[in-house]
Amino acid sequence: MTGPDLLLVLKGVGIVLAELITAIAEAKKNKPSMFTKAFDLNTLESTLRSLEPVIRDMERLNHKMRRSKEELESLKKKMEEGTKLLNKCSKVGMFSKSSYIAELKEFDDSFHKLFNTIMAAQSARDQKEILQLQASKGFRRWLCFCCNWPRAKGATSRSC
Repeated sequence: MTGPDLLLVLKGVGIVLAELITAIAEAKKNKPSMFTKAFDLNTLESTLRSLEPVIRDMERLNHKMRRSKEELESLKKKMEEGTKLLNKCSKVGMFSKSSYIAELKEFDDSFHKLFNTIMAAQSARDQKEILQLQASKGFRRWLCFCCNWPRAKGATSRSC
């Protein structure tokens, strides 16, 4: 991947993800005591690092398949929200700690929920597209799941 393709990928979700990971590192460096017991930033960071190749692939493939940028826009906005929150946490005083910890926990939960929702929706859509491609190329057997399932009692013919 070179030229314009690489540039488009770098300007999207991948860059925002890198900014979020950088914000986590800064928050851990600036306020290490805030994140030791109350909220585990190491777990969030490791989760994001694990998801990074998947997210970059999703973005690259969406671009290659001419899918809308809006598909990952909500994930991008959520990560931008997390970056802003972590930047605030790096500057927070001792007395505001508990409210920011609660916000971080809420962000973590909502990020996981959003990511899982996006993955499920994209997976379902991709499976349907694969089935559609297979059907258009004459692979009817892939569409006919009922042929492989046990027939109901009394059924004498296949419905496919």
